[in-house]
Amino acid sequence: MSQKENILIVDDNKSILSALEVLLLRNFHVTCLSNPNQINHQLDEKHYHLVLLDMNFTSGINNGNEGIYWLNQIKRKNLTPLL
Repeated sequence: MSQKENILIVDDNKSILSALEVLLLRNFHVTCLSNPNQINHQLDEKHYHLVLLDMNFTSGINNGNEGIYWLNQIKRKNLTPLL
């Protein structure tokens, strides 16, 4: 039996988190975060093979800068995110 890979999903929309968790949970270990401020702590706790990251977290701001900021934080943790 092969070991399941770890996926971290970060999105402030809890409906999206729930849908992705249901979709992926059968084949992967899934961790969901609704607050991006928890990313660094979570990456310190566990190795993730894939991070699915929302690009906008603040209501009314849709330029993707928040996602780019968090992507850079993830890269600093020596992960290789897939885009």
